[in-house]
Amino acid sequence: MKKDKLIASVAVIALCGAVGVGGGLLGCAPQSSSDKAASQGGSTTEAGSDSAAEGKTMEEWGELYPLQYGSFSEETIKEGKYEGHYALKAKLLAPAVRVERADGQTDTKLVNPNGTYDDGEVIVSGLEYDSESKRWYVKESELDDLSGTRERQGCYACKSAEFDKVYDQNGAGIFTEQMTDEFVDQMNGQVWSCNTCHDGDPATSAPDAQLTYWTQLARESYDLFDAGERVCGQCHNSLDYRSRITDQETMDSFSPYKYGLDVESLYRAAMEDGIYTVDEDTGIKLSTLDHPDIEFLQGSAMGELGLTCVSCHMPETTDGSSGTDYTYHNASASPLENDTALEYCLTCHKNQGIESKEAMVEMVRGKQAEAAAAIAELDVKFDAAYELIKNANQNGGVDETVLQQARDDYSLAEAYYHATKGGRDDGSKVVHNPTATENYYAQAGNLLDGIVANLG
Repeated sequence: MKKDKLIASVAVIALCGAVGVGGGLLGCAPQSSSDKAASQGGSTTEAGSDSAAEGKTMEEWGELYPLQYGSFSEETIKEGKYEGHYALKAKLLAPAVRVERADGQTDTKLVNPNGTYDDGEVIVSGLEYDSESKRWYVKESELDDLSGTRERQGCYACKSAEFDKVYDQNGAGIFTEQMTDEFVDQMNGQVWSCNTCHDGDPATSAPDAQLTYWTQLARESYDLFDAGERVCGQCHNSLDYRSRITDQETMDSFSPYKYGLDVESLYRAAMEDGIYTVDEDTGIKLSTLDHPDIEFLQGSAMGELGLTCVSCHMPETTDGSSGTDYTYHNASASPLENDTALEYCLTCHKNQGIESKEAMVEMVRGKQAEAAAAIAELDVKFDAAYELIKNANQNGGVDETVLQQARDDYSLAEAYYHATKGGRDDGSKVVHNPTATENYYAQAGNLLDGIVANLG
């Protein structure tokens, strides 16, 4: 049995988690004045005013900052699936239903916004996207009751600053309340707008974390991060607490960073806070350290050099037509496909003997291939360990103390594995912290080997 089946058991985060993997990197680098907006086709009379900034839609911001908006809305389609922030509005506004699978787990299925559904499938691990029609599709045979519930309002908690306004009005209980037409209307389609990362006009407001979900949970650790980390880390973090926040008291009781930012500390805090599910066949507790990018960067070589997420994913670039400098906003795209980002990487990596952009890409792809191979090896070990625990749990014959230790070791190994690969099997996350990746995979492998030795 593949380890990914276990991850499905925590897929009750549903669409929140699925779209969360691609979210969180929208911040502009600060600009000195509204004159820059004018040089990019924007208005100097509206752009510089905080009062004018209030209530402005993303499309209106796009008129003021066409270069930033143009790069933000670029299509990124990989292996037939749309990846990026731009499509989040369509994904979150689409009605969704919960569908039970043959293995007993549950997937989220999207119904197209116009009420139709066609050939294709949408599951929590990725959205099937047709590049010609620019629509997501779902198989009719996979759907049961089309009048099923939409996703929780809390799905917007790390997608739109508009959620903060509803939170201020109605309190923390909205995290677990279902979406309503009134809520969707209040969101006004503002999924990933400028105020997700800017407090006011982007021309005068440097990017930083704005979303109350992460800023509250981060608490005393907030100032440990640089603003260029916080602006992305407010979504790209390990915290799967949304579905557990029923009121302000529960919000205040959670402290995910109380022990530290390494995987062991995040895991320990999640276990104590009850942020886990239990696999029925084995009794294993499973945490969801979904994409701990902001935590994983800490202690890395890049982090020690003072680099942030924005440094590599949102480089300053120049428009080829007008010669205007601006901040590239398609942060969903890989820096390996961005010449400006690669040139920036070479400012340090030339010291390692890497002299060209092509050599830079080759080096990173090699690291990713090594990580992908390690993931494949761990998959085999997870399968073996899982079957042994399942057999002991269901058929007996193993001392309960030994069996519980096996469950605990599997649970921690799963945390190492899931946090490190960040929901991807291609090893692409390795570049954020190669040393930690190698160490965590090794620790996961050792734990799994121990389970096989003790139960086999």
